[in-house]
Amino acid sequence: RVLGGGIVPAFVALLAGEPGIGKSTLIMQLVSTLSRAGLPCLLASGEESRGQVAARARRLGIDGDALAFTQGRDLGPLLEAARSTRPFLLAVDSIQTLRDPDANQVPGGPAQVRSCTDALVGLAKHEGIAVLLTGHVTKDGDLAGPRTLEHAVDVVLAFEGEPRSGLRMLTGGKNRFGTEGEVAWFEMGAG
Repeated sequence: RVLGGGIVPAFVALLAGEPGIGKSTLIMQLVSTLSRAGLPCLLASGEESRGQVAARARRLGIDGDALAFTQGRDLGPLLEAARSTRPFLLAVDSIQTLRDPDANQVPGGPAQVRSCTDALVGLAKHEGIAVLLTGHVTKDGDLAGPRTLEHAVDVVLAFEGEPRSGLRMLTGGKNRFGTEGEVAWFEMGAG
């Protein structure tokens, strides 16, 4: 219910949270669920290799071989993979690790984040692919990178919780397609 009308084609959502809070686990479970329901997904990771993603999937009881995976470090190959496979959902983990060689900064810098986000929003709108980006927040609770990222996407979700507790809260902030302020609670457990 946090997404109101659910995941719709051509939307772009940002899932923001502290490093280690469980964003990668949550999107892997979402991708697995959608794929099993017949909605093809593509998981792109700039943080983990294919082997690391497969190991996480095994810990979660997910068939890692059934997940469509591509590297998520370089923008060009990621866009090419999405255009050629035409998934229902492209999940990018994370926007701060993606780099565009035309933006002359290191990954995670404001120009890189803006450039990569703009390209992914363009992909979503032109190709009708739903895009889910993960993004890190700083110790002060702000999204790492430019504030313009939040304005570029259709939906902003915050994933929060006490790191030592298994409880997590997913809060819907900005939502162009539904109600704002919806909340879901999760309990993270051993897989």
